[in-house]
Amino acid sequence: MRIVKDKLVINNEEFFGKVIALLGEGKSVTIPVKGFSMLPFIRGERDLVELARPDRDYAVDDIVLFRYCGRYVMHRIISIEGEKVTIMGDGVPENVERVTKGDICALAVKILRGGKRAVNPYAPRQIRKARLWRKLLPMRGYLLAVYRRLPWNWFWLHRQYRQMQKEQIKENEI
Repeated sequence: MRIVKDKLVINNEEFFGKVIALLGEGKSVTIPVKGFSMLPFIRGERDLVELARPDRDYAVDDIVLFRYCGRYVMHRIISIEGEKVTIMGDGVPENVERVTKGDICALAVKILRGGKRAVNPYAPRQIRKARLWRKLLPMRGYLLAVYRRLPWNWFWLHRQYRQMQKEQIKENEI
């Protein structure tokens, strides 16, 4: 744990260990999001996501927090075959993760846009958007490139990219 410019930086293992413990107690947990992998639906460093243990079985289009290759990742389920689940980030045009239901830690139950405005990711309108976005998969890379270059996104994305570079440099120094 360290403090960087008015922010408390906690090791991911420690942070998610506490999140998983709280979820295990039946509580919901709201966490900040980092990265670009859920664009355009969830923006890192801007949106918050409320997580909970699901009160139902997982379904296609669910946004889940899961453990993959030793890291915690939040992406959308694109298919389920028995215990095997295929997951892909909305902002990722190529890669998929294949995990078991046991690797899934939590279900996203609410997105807080800018940390304020609540959005239900399973409202019919949101599901329609997600399904349309999945159908656009062959063009998703191009659409994301345009999206990232929109004037109102440029400053936010540039700041995020610089922050990620700084964090990588600090991790290499440690």
